[in-house]
Amino acid sequence: SKMDNTVLLNSSQTNPIKLSKAYKNWAKQAKDRALLLQKHLIEWFEDEQSGMQTAIQQSIYGTNFTSADIHFQLSSIKCRLEAGDLVRWVEQCDGEEDQQLGQTEQNEQEDYEVDSQPYEQTHVLCIHAGNLPLVGLQDALAVLLAGHYYTGKISRKDPYLLVSILKWLVQRGWEAQIQDWTIETTDIPATNYQKVLFSGSESSLTTLKNILVKAEIIESQTTWLNRTASFSMAYCPNKEMVKKHASQLIEAVVRHGGKGCRSVGVVVCPVGLNELQNPLEEALKSTLVVAEIEANPDSKILKQEAKQNKLTSVAYKKAYSLAIDRTFLCVGDWLIEEHSVEQVPEPRSNRVVYWVKADVEVLGSLVERFGLALQSIYYLGADNSSLEGLLNDFTNIESIDYAQRPPLYWKPDGVDILRYLCPFII
Repeated sequence: SKMDNTVLLNSSQTNPIKLSKAYKNWAKQAKDRALLLQKHLIEWFEDEQSGMQTAIQQSIYGTNFTSADIHFQLSSIKCRLEAGDLVRWVEQCDGEEDQQLGQTEQNEQEDYEVDSQPYEQTHVLCIHAGNLPLVGLQDALAVLLAGHYYTGKISRKDPYLLVSILKWLVQRGWEAQIQDWTIETTDIPATNYQKVLFSGSESSLTTLKNILVKAEIIESQTTWLNRTASFSMAYCPNKEMVKKHASQLIEAVVRHGGKGCRSVGVVVCPVGLNELQNPLEEALKSTLVVAEIEANPDSKILKQEAKQNKLTSVAYKKAYSLAIDRTFLCVGDWLIEEHSVEQVPEPRSNRVVYWVKADVEVLGSLVERFGLALQSIYYLGADNSSLEGLLNDFTNIESIDYAQRPPLYWKPDGVDILRYLCPFII
């Protein structure tokens, strides 16, 4: 049976009680969609005819992702679906709205009918990043949950997995909302897009915008939501915490080759690298050994050559650090360098991580300096009280345990994408 995807009128002139009822209506429908979407996505994982296995094989041979990273990402997503993340996501929107709308309802009688005039569902164009396997899934899910129409520009770097999911959902009855997807920018159909969701690098943003406007695929005044964060920071309060959580810290650094915006690129710790050489080197070695064993053994010759080039560039970086007397540690082609707060550069996802020997107070100035490039700040262990009150406006403070396995409703660049798309968030 087709879902009723009517999303109701959102206008500032609407009576707050009508709005409240309309919102409740949206929330109920969104919850139904969430239950169905969860079910269909879990079937994609479990049904042998879903096309998932083919997409995995294509990704192993046809992308830069390792087999280990692909399987890691898939198992994380499946766990989160089974934990009910999509329903919880809708409920989180709902919970916050109830508080705002509660007042009005108590003060007035509820004899208004909800406007039966549905408002047109919005056409949303998603321009997906491709730095990690299935990194574009969240935007697609948010558009479907919100009840809008989805068109996707799929990344060349990750062209198989999301397409496999979209095809499966279309087969399962989502074809009214899933309008189209394409890998070629110029093949994006010119529809009246009300919103563009962009994820990716700052550098590709302007070029892409110009191409789309010039090709008359979108209008120059269309609203864009741009998420361009490129790395995260971790705060380690003392030596004991680093020792105890070294493997989680290193996992957050090296998973996906450090290429995600949730990957740790800067570590702030009052203790210098020279005092933590052993636990960090051990954790790096054991994490990388596992990664080497799991990495695809195919096209070995090519890999050897690439590896040689990487190690050559690492040799140069090491020589430079030695020459300027900088503390560093190196395992394989990964380097952790110690920098002062003043001199620490912005990480470049090139397997070099910056260790800043400083107290917790410097986090504020680093948040300011890194600005939109910074995604999250992680704390080790269960206690984040040392960060409370220090970072007033910075909301993405999370446990390091979720660095690479976030809930499906995590907030890229601090934005809850479902809230952003909901027609009724006041």
